[in-house]
Amino acid sequence: MGAVSSRLAGVVTGEGENQHNLDHGSSTNDLGNPLARGTKRRREVEEDISTCNQELERLLNTPKKKKLFTTSQYIYENLFQAGRDSDVTVVALGRSWNLHKLYLSQSPYFSSMFSGRWSDGCKDSVNINIVDPIITLDALHTTLGSLYQDEIMVEPTEVIPVLAAASLFTLEGLISQCLVIMDETVNVQTVVRYWEASVQYGCMEMVRTCHDWLAVNLLSHLPDHPARLRDIPPALMSDLVTSPDLFVMQTEFSVYVLLRLWVFLQLHPAWDGEPQEAVLQSHKYFQNLSQASKGQTEYFLEQEEAQPYLPVFRNIRLPHLINHHMDVAMLVSDRIVPDSWMSSTYYARWMTLLRLDSGIDKGPQDLDEETFNRECLRCGRTLNTDGQHMWRWTGFNSGLDLIVTYDSFRLTLKRNIATDHEALTSTHKKRHVSYRVTVVSMNDQKQPIYRETSGIKQASLGKNEMVTMLELDPVMTVFPLLLSFNFCVSTPLITPQMENGEENVDIENE
Repeated sequence: MGAVSSRLAGVVTGEGENQHNLDHGSSTNDLGNPLARGTKRRREVEEDISTCNQELERLLNTPKKKKLFTTSQYIYENLFQAGRDSDVTVVALGRSWNLHKLYLSQSPYFSSMFSGRWSDGCKDSVNINIVDPIITLDALHTTLGSLYQDEIMVEPTEVIPVLAAASLFTLEGLISQCLVIMDETVNVQTVVRYWEASVQYGCMEMVRTCHDWLAVNLLSHLPDHPARLRDIPPALMSDLVTSPDLFVMQTEFSVYVLLRLWVFLQLHPAWDGEPQEAVLQSHKYFQNLSQASKGQTEYFLEQEEAQPYLPVFRNIRLPHLINHHMDVAMLVSDRIVPDSWMSSTYYARWMTLLRLDSGIDKGPQDLDEETFNRECLRCGRTLNTDGQHMWRWTGFNSGLDLIVTYDSFRLTLKRNIATDHEALTSTHKKRHVSYRVTVVSMNDQKQPIYRETSGIKQASLGKNEMVTMLELDPVMTVFPLLLSFNFCVSTPLITPQMENGEENVDIENE
């Protein structure tokens, strides 16, 4: 992800390759000459003839299906396309179709119309006022034609207008077919449009499919497509940032950098450039914005134009943005997040560290799922190849040096106590850690084809102690492999603001 990602320190060892040389001993002349002499060659020819005869016998005795001119095709061409024996004319979007009430009544929309409840039900011509701008003339033709045949072809480029028309006429079968097509073609170009259409037409399963795709790909794939990142509406982005299932690459600060880029793209709809340039331009934009305040301390999120983005930034996990001095420096210089948002964060973070240092808190125990999902640190990385990989995430981690190792389809976690590690490290005999790890393999459309998760686990780690986090399926695992980690290394702290009922909105959404 380039500059969008935070720092990652790691050690990766290489993998070996086995090479196989195939020795072809036969002469090309002999192989291609059916008249080659010799007993061995005659025997080979006889065996080939025998095999060929067996194959012919099998083919002759295998039933063959040939599609004849079917009743459905006859009905479609003569009744729908030619309009023979029509008893009603449907007019919409400037076009008319000579159709049949019997076939149209398969739709609850037309069935109700022709039952006598509508004033137009007894007329020979029915005018339909199409108010949905998504419904096109071609989509309407396809939808009406679906009532005259048992199978239809819908192109992915036309699936949303057909879904809109099918929803208008309450054609559940056609709606289901559209959703199958959408499910098969969710990718970076379609996911936001599919999400918006699914929300509009109440297809909640497809809404979840799009949300899940984005949760995996938002930080690893979308930054390479600035125009598509710009398309994400604030409501959807807010849900994604809140989600504990978000695959964060590399650390939580990457979420902040991505949101800064996303806001810049939304504020500059005409901007078009390379992904890395977009990241740099977003940083420069907010730097210049803060310098233009002429000595006054102004923050972007306190300005009127930032109102649509407030719910999104309120869901950032602020305590996890201040684990590295470079991250804190950038956070302050950007002047996006107001100081008033950070004061309780600094207090809670410092009190947490003091409690850990004194031994009052040795880490979380028996966290419920809701608390874990709300408080956990999210981080991750991508493994492009198999082999042994070992890494840690940089930044202060409450005195824990946690090293993750992938080797032979196994992920392990070690609490490292080493003299060569220069960062401040807790020397307590035991530290409790709650964690969850999720891995995903994807196809060419970045759709998950294999997913494995540990669920929420608890570990009490002594010095240099190691635990197995997750065992992967060697058959199902495909590289590149995306890894998502969630950690809680301290007991959640109730701040004075929370006790007094202040800043409830901010803290509940963190």
